[in-house]
Amino acid sequence: MDWAALIPPGIVAAIGAAGVWLTAKIQHKGKPENALIDQLQEQIKDDREAREKELARQNSRIEALEVEQRKSKRRERIRDDYINKLRRHIEAGSPPPPPEWPEGLYD
Repeated sequence: MDWAALIPPGIVAAIGAAGVWLTAKIQHKGKPENALIDQLQEQIKDDREAREKELARQNSRIEALEVEQRKSKRRERIRDDYINKLRRHIEAGSPPPPPEWPEGLYD
């Protein structure tokens, strides 16, 4: 048997086996990293969704506060007008009863 003829195929087989081993090692090494990347991307997505929900909740609260503020300003204007009307009634020396309570004060 000619042992010299087996050397080149043996070298090729060894190189092939080393390639398979190296590829498997690289792929195995990448798996935990890819899993970490996937986990971080999922966390970013969850955080973004949570921020969007919180922002929507805050916008809703702000809108409700703005509505209440407009109502409060309207009541204040009606009261101020009524106060001025009462003062004019008193200054004119008009007898009781005072002017009627304003409409729309508590609408």
